[in-house]
Amino acid sequence: MRHRIGLIGCGNIAGAWLKAVGEHPDCDLAVTFDLDPEAARARAEEAGARAVTRLEELLDSDVDVVVIGTPTPSHPELAASAAEAGKHVLCEKPMALDLASCRGMIEVCERAGVKLAIGHTIRFFGTYRTVRRLVAEGAIGEPVSGGFDRMGRSAKRSSGEAAPRTGHWRESPANSGGRVLESFIHELDCSRAVFGRVASVSAEIAGNQPHGDWMSPQVVCGLVRFESGGLVTARTGSTVGLPTRGHWIAGTEGGMRFDAWGQPVVLCRSGAEEPEEVPPEDGANAYLLELADLLAAVRGEVEEPENSGRNGLENVGLGLAFYRSCELGRRIEFEDGLPDLPEDYRNTGFIF
Repeated sequence: MRHRIGLIGCGNIAGAWLKAVGEHPDCDLAVTFDLDPEAARARAEEAGARAVTRLEELLDSDVDVVVIGTPTPSHPELAASAAEAGKHVLCEKPMALDLASCRGMIEVCERAGVKLAIGHTIRFFGTYRTVRRLVAEGAIGEPVSGGFDRMGRSAKRSSGEAAPRTGHWRESPANSGGRVLESFIHELDCSRAVFGRVASVSAEIAGNQPHGDWMSPQVVCGLVRFESGGLVTARTGSTVGLPTRGHWIAGTEGGMRFDAWGQPVVLCRSGAEEPEEVPPEDGANAYLLELADLLAAVRGEVEEPENSGRNGLENVGLGLAFYRSCELGRRIEFEDGLPDLPEDYRNTGFIF
């Protein structure tokens, strides 16, 4: 069974999808579309595909799967158009900017009888697959606590100096939902995959304040409690010159840590004299594995892809709960994996 893939959005992320489709033995990249015709033509030339200047041309073609790699506000409408045209959908993360839009994407795909996957690609990185395997094998017993950090370096900034801006759409919370949704959502997804369903979130945001001659960098810190009883500290932001990124998971019988998705996992077994380094799983292209995961659902080999619409919905809910907690100054409770907040709630006040 061969699959003809249509690409909606031909920016930077499109390169990863061109490579993944090219490596899949049963897939051909057939059609590319972008609001910038030159970008669509350039990607089409890379893949030997056909570039189109109107979205309707792609949706009327014989592609059976579309990959959506456009700015987040466009995801719900594009996913609905693709589903109504009978195309299976693989949409980049974050799924959407509010819970109502996420639910709408799920519902329109269900009505159309097509599969929906959301691009939380880090689930398929070798280090993460090693972590999942070790947890499933019981290498550390039951996971009970952990820390997930996504911290970057920032340049020092003088008091009164505006934060640098490039004009990219991700810098506007109205477009990206803020950095928790746009980037840190990867770590939130990974914490959920290890610890299970979320029960509550408490979060605080600090920084971007004058301290004498200098401005402090910004950071968001959260405590995520899970229905299992597990507790995770989650932190994202930046520090001046100090690299602080890293992750750890502690269980009832041991623990593990890893600095980045691509490095070995340091496994500390109970009673062992020294920790051991466990290499990442094979270096398969994570985007290829993600595409194959969706196609397994399309072919009926599994009911839903691992990166299902429901998974994307719960990730957006967790990210939004961070902002709502910062906004209200209180803990946000969850029920059935989703936060107690308005369905149309969006982050528009926190740039970070």
